Amino acid sequence: MEIFGRFGPLASIKIMWPRSDEEKARGRNCGFVAYMARKDGERALKALNGKDILGYEMKLGWGKSVIIPPHPIYIPPVLLDLSQPPPPSGLPFNAQPMARDKDVLPKSQEELNEILSRAVVKVVIPQDRNLIMLVHRMVEFVVREGPMFEAMIMNRELNNPQFRFLFENQSPAHIYYRWKVYSILHGDSQKEWNTKEFRMFKNGSVWKPPIMNCYTNGMPDELIKDDDMKDSSKGTLSHSQRDRLEDLIRGLTPEKTKIGEVMVFCIEHSEAAEEIAECITESLSNESTTLTKKTARLYLVSDILHNCQVKVNKAYFFRKAFENRLVGIMKQVKLTYDKLEGRLQAEGFKIRVLRTLKAWEDTIYPKDFMSRLHNTFLGIEPEEPDESPKQEEDTDGLPLDVPDSDVDDGVPVDGSALRSAMMHYESSASGDDPDLDGKVLLLQRHNAVQMNEDCK
Repeated sequence: MEIFGRFGPLASIKIMWPRSDEEKARGRNCGFVAYMARKDGERALKALNGKDILGYEMKLGWGKSVIIPPHPIYIPPVLLDLSQPPPPSGLPFNAQPMARDKDVLPKSQEELNEILSRAVVKVVIPQDRNLIMLVHRMVEFVVREGPMFEAMIMNRELNNPQFRFLFENQSPAHIYYRWKVYSILHGDSQKEWNTKEFRMFKNGSVWKPPIMNCYTNGMPDELIKDDDMKDSSKGTLSHSQRDRLEDLIRGLTPEKTKIGEVMVFCIEHSEAAEEIAECITESLSNESTTLTKKTARLYLVSDILHNCQVKVNKAYFFRKAFENRLVGIMKQVKLTYDKLEGRLQAEGFKIRVLRTLKAWEDTIYPKDFMSRLHNTFLGIEPEEPDESPKQEEDTDGLPLDVPDSDVDDGVPVDGSALRSAMMHYESSASGDDPDLDGKVLLLQRHNAVQMNEDCK
């Protein structure tokens, strides 16, 4: 009871003790613990799941809802201190003086007023249900009928022990009654009220209202003194949870039930996604690990990624946590593949890895990133762009550095050939050119060249 009760008030506890020999041979028991507030149950589930207690490994989960009683069967001591009245002080309304004023004996009325102004009146809700109902009924009539109704009841019920709270102004019930009247008159309701400190009387003591629904709203976080909760709140696993994860990874096999068990553990502790991803990455980089275990761990990564979109708080953390490590994981998988000696074994391992990567496309990571993972596993180096300067193409089809002599046809360019061609063009245009087969043109060009040489 203390183990579960430190996380919040308990509504009920039911232990299913083994009855038959078969149940006794299992070496484990089953039980149900109901909290007054779901917040406390979530806190206990996060801290105790997978933890060893009294030699047993705790496996926790949510059960069916049960009827919550009006009062818990167990209250944590730290919360009980808040609901207990303070010791008698002798001051009006049992006001608690400050530490520096406890041993001071006031010598005058002014000093007493100063001590009272610094004192605090702590309001505590009575534990007796009948007394609470009577106080609330009395408050209802006083608010509606006025102070004369209170005076009439005090006069009539002077010797009634049930109405003793009206006369004992230092009792917790009277303090609660007086505060309740003040609270209702200022607009509060029976179930909701202002929890800020206030002064009911001018220059009087400070009144501290009780915690609102301290049982059904969950125990305040500052009252939790559990190391596992502090570690989990920072996004890391506790020592017991880390040991549990490592044991699960060591014993992991490609069976669906085994992979599903480890996957559920990881999703339930998704606030520590970075640490879990790092632990799985280290397990894949161990060279002494067998091929079967490495395949199972790769399947575990795939299952976690496919379930990181479930409606679990912070489950999506795994997508980014593995994205930063998948390239390194593929490099380790490539090294494992290269060391395989058997051709059939290597081909089977390659097919399983490629099928796993194929399942991630479009649904988990974009194609560019998946192509990078494929290339990393297959050992394909990315093509580097050619940054060498390109040569300019010549518009005339000839290199720019070719000398002019290479384009010379051996005929001096002195204008004679041009004049001869011009004369031939004019004669052709006039229509009396008999040389249509081209032979005369060659002779004319030859004669023109010969004439030019004779002129030289």
